[in-house]
Amino acid sequence: MPQSFFIAFVKGTAMKMHWIMLMTVAMMLAGGCANQAKQPTPHQAGVASWNDARSSVMIGLAKDQYDAGQLDKARQTIDGAIKLSPESANARILSARIAIEQSQLELAEKELRLARQSDPRAAEADYLSGVVYQRWQKPDLAFDFYSHACDKAPSELAYLMAKAEMLVSMERSTEALKLLQDRVVFFEHSAVIRDAVGELLIGQKRYPEAVDMLREASILTPDDLTIKEHLAMAYFYAHQYGDALESLNRLVAIDKFAHRADLRAAVGECDCELGEYRDAREAFEVATQLDPASAGWWIGLAKAALQCSDYQRVETSLHRAMALDAGNSQANLLMGCLRLRQDRLPEALASFNKVSSRDNADSLSLCMSGYVLQKLGRTREAMDYYTKALQRDPHDELATQLMAGIDPGQ
Repeated sequence: MPQSFFIAFVKGTAMKMHWIMLMTVAMMLAGGCANQAKQPTPHQAGVASWNDARSSVMIGLAKDQYDAGQLDKARQTIDGAIKLSPESANARILSARIAIEQSQLELAEKELRLARQSDPRAAEADYLSGVVYQRWQKPDLAFDFYSHACDKAPSELAYLMAKAEMLVSMERSTEALKLLQDRVVFFEHSAVIRDAVGELLIGQKRYPEAVDMLREASILTPDDLTIKEHLAMAYFYAHQYGDALESLNRLVAIDKFAHRADLRAAVGECDCELGEYRDAREAFEVATQLDPASAGWWIGLAKAALQCSDYQRVETSLHRAMALDAGNSQANLLMGCLRLRQDRLPEALASFNKVSSRDNADSLSLCMSGYVLQKLGRTREAMDYYTKALQRDPHDELATQLMAGIDPGQ
């Protein structure tokens, strides 16, 4: 190889290597500069930290304004906080709360989506989305969001209660009851969950269990009047009339409940069951004064007055009940009983027949029509009614006794 060529080759190779080295260094410097550009400068980091601190203070102020009902001021404050710290999930969630209170549901859901993007673990964002979709009457989506909230924050009772409420609204009360019952022990000091379980048990007519659960709730919050009312009615439905009467009398002595006609009528029913008919008459009188448009209260008054042999009051009360509900079976049966006591047998039969002639007549009305016919000497017709009563209910004791009392020779 000629020496000149070798020297030229070496020089060329050296220049290429020099160029490659320069390019490598340049790329490394460029990469380093790029990485350095992504990192905030001390000044930028300081500004960001300052903005986060200011945003946190403004979120607290907006929360106070929200709690005080100053929604317009709260909106202005939280918008300022979001400008300073747009990635703050807390700011977005509070903004959504304000929007919900102002019925701006689209804005609320938008803010909640952004909150979840910033913090996927934010259970409150899911809970509030449940509220939004419940308002939009989309129960399936609302239930899903409430379920997500419960999964993320299983110790938050409000989320559990919302999920159960959604199940009830979806006519899945049995599932709601099981959901809450499974968590009662976990929330050992909560009267709220026990009250809800008690009400669901009442809805399923499991009254003794409801009494036990509501009694626990009342012990945990002895000053909660709503729970006391629920417990009183649970006693009533469970036929524990003594406890029910004691609880109801305490309630109606309080101004909040003094003008509740339904509670006064419940007192009257308890008194009747306990044989205190004069007290029952007084309770039903108060109920009819508080709500004269309810046929049920007038029938209750007639029933109590009949036991007191206060026939004038019975008749007046039944006429008021029939004016409100002419076809009421109880009113017609009581009118028949009144006429029977007054020995006005044809009128008694007419009242009883208004009920016993119906296709769905119960055995009692059939027996009463038969009994009057028997007293009128129309034995064969009476037997026909007793037979129909026994066809309705083969174990009916009254029909069996009345049928046994007929002399076949008559």
